[in-house]
Amino acid sequence: MRYIFFVTTVGSIYEAVLPLIEKKRDKGEILVVVGTDEAEKFFSEFTDFKLIRVKVNPNLIDKKAKYKIIGNIIRSKLEYRKLFKDIKDSEIYFCGCSFSIVIYSYVKKLSKNNKVFHCGNTADEKFIDYPIEKSFRAYIMRWVAKWLMGVETIIGNRMGVPIWMLDNKFFKNITQINDYGDIETTSKKYANKVDIIKDKEILITIGDLLEGGGNYAESESFIKATDELITILEKKYPGSYVIKPHPRENKLYGKMAECKNIIPPHIPAEFLMDHPWKTVIGTVSTTLLSASEKKIPRVISIMDLFQWTEKGKREKEMWRENMIKNKNILIPEDLKELKSVLRKQNQI
Repeated sequence: MRYIFFVTTVGSIYEAVLPLIEKKRDKGEILVVVGTDEAEKFFSEFTDFKLIRVKVNPNLIDKKAKYKIIGNIIRSKLEYRKLFKDIKDSEIYFCGCSFSIVIYSYVKKLSKNNKVFHCGNTADEKFIDYPIEKSFRAYIMRWVAKWLMGVETIIGNRMGVPIWMLDNKFFKNITQINDYGDIETTSKKYANKVDIIKDKEILITIGDLLEGGGNYAESESFIKATDELITILEKKYPGSYVIKPHPRENKLYGKMAECKNIIPPHIPAEFLMDHPWKTVIGTVSTTLLSASEKKIPRVISIMDLFQWTEKGKREKEMWRENMIKNKNILIPEDLKELKSVLRKQNQI
């Protein structure tokens, strides 16, 4: 039996892909198909599985290639014929239900002659907070997806940006699964390969909220806040912290960019959660929620220590609502309160 895993995000590596691979690796051939640089780097560095890198933009278009949509559609047809046309009687696994329209078109075609499994929630279940867009541009996007890519979609609106999300019709011949295997054991196995975190007590998980990360934060304010954080840590806990950039929005600024202890962006932060951290610090991210679920003693968001753009304020409040529900996440209002919280580090 051949098992083929489509990977579109770094997060899915931890959540589903590797636990499933560990269950299947002794039963047949493993083939991993990646759509991002980060996923490719991870599997190249940490595994020896056969790897295929999809060359066509998985999202079909982006800000830099708005006008390449027709060319990318044609290239996707050619790429499918080259890589997947002859695959039959295999098991296909994929995660996610938004953005990666090219990958989903490949999966849809493969479902005719293979058993296909989807990991996680459908769009209706996962994106209930995103309003469904019914504009003219949404109509065009749905038309392109269905008639040129063969994928049934709905169009969600994420902070003013329309995104492709899979319609429930897409899952007609696809089996939904939520049991991926032993995630904790798999996580520990791969986390042991990350030497840089040994003997460290503080994890800073940070994403680029400036130009490369959506223009959510005011530049001067954001850099000042992260610089102040590093200044405090260097004074109180030198050598005790590491920085984990976001897989995609991974540019660091100011004093953070000068730090030596930086975890490669392509390593999923979730693999690091079983390390005995005393403190995990971030802005807004699922990593903070994961750290809280793991009962790490102190989880801190510095979202209130810098100014957000008008666009970013909506994103901030969405995250604030999620974090307030989680009583283990601290959100200091100012630098004085942050210093007070960090001063208790040695009391853990």
